[in-house]
Amino acid sequence: MTSAKANLELPSANRDVELPAQDPHRVSGDAHRSIVIQPGRVAPAYLSESRGDDAAQWSNRPVATLAVLFFVTGAFGIPLLWRNPQFSTWQRFLWSIVVLVYTIALFAGVGMLVLHTLAPARGN
Repeated sequence: MTSAKANLELPSANRDVELPAQDPHRVSGDAHRSIVIQPGRVAPAYLSESRGDDAAQWSNRPVATLAVLFFVTGAFGIPLLWRNPQFSTWQRFLWSIVVLVYTIALFAGVGMLVLHTLAPARGN
């Protein structure tokens, strides 16, 4: 018997334990049985399933990766880009440079907007 099957066995009923007659939690004449699964012994189903189709995962779709690059932030998107098998090495370099320029432009634009907004308050 494997360790996974041994962990799923039903424990034997406690025949020596006498329950009081007025026990409100008593369902039937037999003692309650339960299954005990020890943590770390039985892998969840999503870990044991073999997934041969990596393109089915959202993070491996090129459109999803580009959306994270431009709409979330480059700091989270660039590692996702480099782990994505759908992009070649030259595409990874190209998109990394584009995202770097895009991020710098966003920071410069926000900085100019803040300075323009604060200019009347400073008296300029």
